[in-house]
Amino acid sequence: MPLETPDLEEIKPQWRARLEDALSPSTRGMRRLLLVVSTVSLVAIILGLFPTKIEALGIAIESKNQRDLLSLLGLVNVYALVGFLLYGSSDILLQLRVQSNASKGYVHEFVKGKALMSESLNYFLRFAFDFLIPVGYGAYALYRVYGVVSGRLTP
Repeated sequence: MPLETPDLEEIKPQWRARLEDALSPSTRGMRRLLLVVSTVSLVAIILGLFPTKIEALGIAIESKNQRDLLSLLGLVNVYALVGFLLYGSSDILLQLRVQSNASKGYVHEFVKGKALMSESLNYFLRFAFDFLIPVGYGAYALYRVYGVVSGRLTP
């Protein structure tokens, strides 16, 4: 049974693509990695929660090695941020391709003013939540890690 709007107009496939998840599973995985690594980095810097001993590996971390640990977290954060940007840009380009191939796609209807305000708001909020906020959060974590490792910022 086709999806229908309140005015009984069938939801077109290109509109359905806008309502579905725009991120592929691999992009979601990179997003999750970026958010986790950024959070661990910020917790270590802001709250000062550095492990002093990893008993499973028999490693004791001295205070001078904490900068090395932060450097490692920073490198993993760079990897996650670049990976998310690459995977996310592929998903964005795919969505733009779907829209450009549709004779009456979402972007076309939005520009013509035919999209509902709630649909437009939902579309842009999801874009910000899925793409912009993780990138900003990861960049902020990298900024803080770089500042502490370089000695320009205090934890």
